[in-house]
Amino acid sequence: MSDRFKDHKIDSPRLIAEMLLSHVLGGQRIDLYARVDRIASEDELETLRAFVKRTIQHEPVQYIVGKAWFFGAEFDINASTLVPRTCTETIIEQAVQHCERLGASSSSTGGHSPRIADIGTGSGCIAITLANSLPTCTIVATDISLDALELAQENAALHDVADRITFIHGDGTTPLTPLEPFDVLCSNPPYIPEDEFPALDPNVREWEPHIALSGGKDGLLVVQPLIESAPSCLIAGGVLLVEIATSIKDSVLQLAQSSSSLGDAVILKDQFGDDRFLRAVKT
Repeated sequence: MSDRFKDHKIDSPRLIAEMLLSHVLGGQRIDLYARVDRIASEDELETLRAFVKRTIQHEPVQYIVGKAWFFGAEFDINASTLVPRTCTETIIEQAVQHCERLGASSSSTGGHSPRIADIGTGSGCIAITLANSLPTCTIVATDISLDALELAQENAALHDVADRITFIHGDGTTPLTPLEPFDVLCSNPPYIPEDEFPALDPNVREWEPHIALSGGKDGLLVVQPLIESAPSCLIAGGVLLVEIATSIKDSVLQLAQSSSSLGDAVILKDQFGDDRFLRAVKT
């Protein structure tokens, strides 16, 4: 399997082979080496052959096995949402740090229960991870896709946080307008500029939902209205965290700095050293 994946220029061929095998045979990847005498049945081999065929057509392995890992936890995944990525975990770290500072500063008044909004929740990985990381927080998660919202709700139930996340169907900040303002507004919106699509890996370009990737001609189709409308959904001192493409960082930073309601705008790097996030504070 690894050799065939290499021949078709599939990234991480050994890892993908292990993921497919452990999914079909059961158990964890380590079990493939701990149980080397395990014989695959003919049905299992047939399933593996079908999975290999899908993989060499560049279908993401996460869609094939229906699972993905984010911040050390497993989430159900399907083609209605983006595949969760390690780089996005910086949003979790930033949001948790801000909420913990809020808790420390308000401890003398009995503490503070942070309110967080996750726009374009997709699989729900950001909202659910924050719910697990901040037991006292209240979270609202939105998405324009009903299929994505259904998946996110299923993941919330699997992680036992369904009672602490309100899922709302809607576009951008529109569903948040009637609600009380938030301490944190975070989002991993569509941000890929039109001219960058041909250079995307086939497993992204050909399989992940276009609506969750495309940021229009300049990458700002969704990001710009999000930055412009975010202040009306944040309390004073509330934080806006938005994942972006490195190529649009200057435009994004300029948008935030030109807002009369946002301050301390900076571009943050992800774990791989790429300029990946906007962080700004409601003034």
